Order: sequence, then C-alpha cells, then structure tokens
Amino acid sequence: MKNKLNRDFYRYVLPSMVSMLLSGFYSMVDGVFVGNAVGSQALAAINLVYPVQACMNATAFGLGVGGAVLMSKNLGQENYEEADRAMGSTISVLLIAAAALMGIFWLTKDLCIQALGATGAIADYAHDYISIIILCGFLPVLGNGITPLIRNQGKTIEATLFMSSGLITNIILDYVFVFRMNLGLTGAALATVIAQGVVAAFNLSYLFRNYRNVFTWDGLKISFSRLKAMVRIGISPFGQTLIPSVIIVFTNWQCIRYGGDDALAVFSLLSYVLASVQLLLQGVGDGIQPLLSFYYGAGKRHEIHYLFKKGIISSILISLITAVCVSVFRAEVVMLFGLEGHVASQAQPALVITACAFLMVGITRCISAYFYAVEKTNVSSLLVYIEPCLFFPIALYTLPLFFELNGVWLAYPAAQLALAALCIALYIRVEHRANRSESAAVGSFEINLRNDAVKE
Repeated sequence: MKNKLNRDFYRYVLPSMVSMLLSGFYSMVDGVFVGNAVGSQALAAINLVYPVQACMNATAFGLGVGGAVLMSKNLGQENYEEADRAMGSTISVLLIAAAALMGIFWLTKDLCIQALGATGAIADYAHDYISIIILCGFLPVLGNGITPLIRNQGKTIEATLFMSSGLITNIILDYVFVFRMNLGLTGAALATVIAQGVVAAFNLSYLFRNYRNVFTWDGLKISFSRLKAMVRIGISPFGQTLIPSVIIVFTNWQCIRYGGDDALAVFSLLSYVLASVQLLLQGVGDGIQPLLSFYYGAGKRHEIHYLFKKGIISSILISLITAVCVSVFRAEVVMLFGLEGHVASQAQPALVITACAFLMVGITRCISAYFYAVEKTNVSSLLVYIEPCLFFPIALYTLPLFFELNGVWLAYPAAQLALAALCIALYIRVEHRANRSESAAVGSFEINLRNDAVKE
C-alpha cells in the first residue's frame, strides 16, 4: 500500500508544484521584460496593480478547488454522477464570476489605481497594463479555475502541459511585444492575457473531448447545495491566493512612506521572488489535496496521515533549498530584473531577509491545504485570514518604528513565524481530538463485542 501511496504522491505533487510555479511565472516574466526594457517605474506599476489581477486569479482558483474537492470526494464515494455535476457546476460558476469581476473592476479601475497608491508616471503605466487585464478577465478565470478539475481527475501531466504552453506563449509574446515592437506595459499585458487564453482553450477542449456529458443543460446546472459547498471549501484556497496581494498593498504603502519609489522598485523584485516560492510550496499542499479528499471520502485515516507527513517533509526541504539559493544568488536575481545602483544595493539584503520566511511558508501552506481537503473549513479559514487581519499588520506597522525600511522587509517573516506556530498548535489539537474520538469508538465497539459474547 505504501508503494502505491508514494507513487500517487509524486504523480500528483510534482506536476502540481510545476503548474503552480508556472502560474506565478506569468507576472514574473512580465516583470523581467518590463524592468529591462522600460525601467524601474514600469516595474513598480505592475506590482502596484497586481492585486487586481490576483483577485481574479484567486476567485478562479478558490472556486475551482472548491468544485474539485467536491468532485474528488464523490469519486472516493464512487458517486460518479454527482462528481460530473460538481464539475459542470464549477464551469458555470466560473463563467458567472468572470463576468461579474470584469464589470466591477472596469467600473472601479481608476479608483483602484488611486487606492493602491499609484501617482504620476507610475499611475499612467498602471492604467495601460491593468485595462487590458480587466477587459480579457474571463481568460485567466477559466484558465486558473478549470485546472484544479483536470488535476483532481489524476490528469496531472496534462494540467502541467497546458500551463506550460501558456508560459511559453507568454515568454515569446513578451519578447515580441515589449522588446521588438516597443509596446511597453500594453505589450506585456497583451502577452499575459493571450497566454492565459491558450491555457483556457486547452482546458476547455480537454474537458469537452473527455466529459462531453458535462456540457449539457443538466450537467452545467447550478444547485444551491453544490454552490454553497463549493464556496465554503473555496474560501481557504481563495484566501491563500489573494492574501499575498493584500500583503503587497500594505507593504507598498509602507515602502512609499519609508523609502519612496526606490523602495517600491525593491519590493517589486521581492514580491516576484516571494510569490514564486509561495506558489511552489502551495503546489505541495494542492498536490496532496486530491488524494486527501479522496481518502477522506473513503474514510481511510491512515492513508491521510501518511500523505500529509510526506507533504510536510517535502515542504520543509523545498523551502530550505529555495532560501539558500535565493540568499547565495541574490546578486544574480537582482541583475535579472534590471535593477542597478542604489536600488540594487538595497535589494540584496532585503532578499536575504525575505528568504527567512520560506520555511514557515512551507509549513503553513501544507497544514492549511490539509484542513480544507478534509473539510475542516473553519480551521483552514482562520489560518488563512488571521495573517492579513492580525499578524502581518501588527508586524508591518510596529517593526519599521524600530528598524525603518528594514522593518518593512522583516514584517513578513515575523508574521509567518507567528502563523506557523498557530498552524502547528491547531493541527496537534485537531488530531488529538480525532484520535481520542477514534479510541473511544474502538473501545465502545470492543465492549459491545464482549457483551454479545456474554449473552451468547
């Protein structure tokens, strides 16, 4: 049995890590090309308005994971008809969500740019970039939202290949639009949405070829019970995807306060690196989630514990390796984004400080994924939302009082340390209660057996 679990673990986790990392590379690729071709102000502009794009991605991912967990749970219970309905409902909800987000953000576009702190030339750059992202918003919503459905069916290689095709498209088009045609941020935005459209097209064509019955009126119909469960489960992965952008907004304000435009450019680099590592580590949790949900539906606790233990160990190893690599190659990372002079000298120590958070990120991402995979949604939601609502604001507005700009860089590692401690404490408490309930059930069963034997 362990051999099968090990095979399944790597079959799900490795493609999930690659897929999540590739999704993070979309904005990073834009940053690399724009930073080198246009300048640090354009790089700061992308970072400032990235929360708008991230809100679309987070909504898509949250709804997609919510539908995928429902689907996996029903597959574990061998309820295949309901699993297909969960898939169809997810597609319908994603289309509705895409239309709503596009309308809301287009109407509030200028207000969002102003609220996010963009002024002058940075505001103009931000407007050029985000306008195209919003107008084509249904492409990233479908691309990011359908991928969990494909992955949870065990088609992890296909999901990764579809995401890879989008990234390759993005790199090629960024080179053509930004470097060769000099379209600036408009070109970077066009490259991103076209690439996401490629992913969405592959996802939809795959589902249509293999699950055509899902694309019927009955298959796409949304029931209130499925929608409620999808949203309840999706709250945590939605938050996991969006929270980094909320943190970006708060940190941008403090960067402007303590370091001005140079600090904004440094944080743009930090946020790209941090987002990539976060997504890589989230890929471990999201990779084991289909397996945890399947065995949760089948009622197999031993398999759940074994897979979760492998996930935690993998997360810790990956986080340590990435932290060491970022620290050792910090000069090369800064050079990659085209930062020079005083800005580059500020960025290198800031990268080392940020890398200190990677270990905690690996632990928190894996434990949160475990809780929403087994439908402990109250616990997973607490872990996801307590960071931006409590831990991070306290650290971000307290530490700079003592360490100034370095305090801004220290805030995220400090908040993650507090969150990791809470995650571990809650996991131990929940598992202790579950083990105690299981022991009580076994004891009751044994007593009933002895009573039956006495009666006989």
